[in-house]
Amino acid sequence: MLSSHERRRFNEITSGLLAEDPGFGTRHDTPPRNLPPRPVLALLLWLSMPFDIAVGGWTGLLVAVVAGGYGVHLRLRGRPAQPEPPRPR
Repeated sequence: MLSSHERRRFNEITSGLLAEDPGFGTRHDTPPRNLPPRPVLALLLWLSMPFDIAVGGWTGLLVAVVAGGYGVHLRLRGRPAQPEPPRPR
């Protein structure tokens, strides 16, 4: 959390940036890019989970949980939670 002095200083900096370069705000106000899902890599991570558990014991179980979570992340990334309406320009 920023202190009141830090917040005030931050607002001064951003105001100065916007005054010097009005396009600064619009250039940095872009939606996140859509990354393609990686289903093959996600599948390989999921298939490695039983091997990780069998070879690694408790550590392998932890690695398998992390690999499974990252596999889900790779499978779902780049897909918006819900379609967004087009932004006016």
